[in-house]
Amino acid sequence: MRRIIFITTVLMVGLIALLLFSLKCGILECSYSDAVKALTASGDFPAFLIRELRLPRTLLSILSGMGFAVSGVILQKVLHNELAAPDILGISGGAGCAGLILLIYFPLFSRFLGIAAFGGAMLAAMLICLAAWSRTLSPVRLILSGVALGALFSTACGAVIFCNSDKLTGVMEFTFGGFSGKNMTTVWQTLPFFAVTLILTLFLPRKLELLSLGKDEARSLGLAVERARLLALTTAALAAATAVSAAGLLGFVGLISPHIAGALLKTRRSGVLLVNSALAGAILTLGGDLLGRTVLAPRELPCGLFLSGAGALFFLILLLKNREEI
Repeated sequence: MRRIIFITTVLMVGLIALLLFSLKCGILECSYSDAVKALTASGDFPAFLIRELRLPRTLLSILSGMGFAVSGVILQKVLHNELAAPDILGISGGAGCAGLILLIYFPLFSRFLGIAAFGGAMLAAMLICLAAWSRTLSPVRLILSGVALGALFSTACGAVIFCNSDKLTGVMEFTFGGFSGKNMTTVWQTLPFFAVTLILTLFLPRKLELLSLGKDEARSLGLAVERARLLALTTAALAAATAVSAAGLLGFVGLISPHIAGALLKTRRSGVLLVNSALAGAILTLGGDLLGRTVLAPRELPCGLFLSGAGALFFLILLLKNREEI
């Protein structure tokens, strides 16, 4: 318990420090006192810059990182596979494909991006469940179905991009994953979805613990296994969809964060892992956004480039580490 409290505290302090650095950092340097004052003061230019430009992208980085991480924890627990993640299983792909279609073909309705992403993610989750169903939802069939449907969604996204190359100026950030140009309107639009995700997640820790024991053991302990799996998959889809609507097609955050939290905590208890994975995901995403803003300043790079590179390397290391079990 001491270790858990210590690690959680360190991650929270690290996230707060990174948040203040994100508000301070940019083409126009501000002091930490300016960053703190900007959250309450008004009128002067530094306060406007921080509140209207840096604060929204910082908040969305944190929230989307948490969303991807929570989705990753749930999928890894439900599917009994440490390589499960919303982008690998096609849930993020479904959300991203729906969002991309909305942005390219119906740009006037871009304010409904969150709803479109949720619809795409739920469609992906439903198709995965239908493809995997055979009297019960087998974790192995769910993984294979998710990978196959993820490839189909990736193909669909590629076709949409190829056929509309003249309309990509406004959606490049979405396809790579990033937070440039985000404002408080986007924050307020996505907050209800994050709130619903949080509420659903509160009901999951015990169910995830029982599901991780296996189907027969969970059923013998009184858990309605299929209902619990559907609730968990719905929550994972909502978390991933909300994160995609805020951040675009960021990759590997949902894969990396649970492993970082588990390695630090030395435990895989669901409740503790959900909280600390969310903190780790927020730190990863906010750190990637900071790198994108500073590496080639004054030019910006999408944070998805850094996260995809780090995630691909981590994925290969994880595959090599578990090659005898896979």
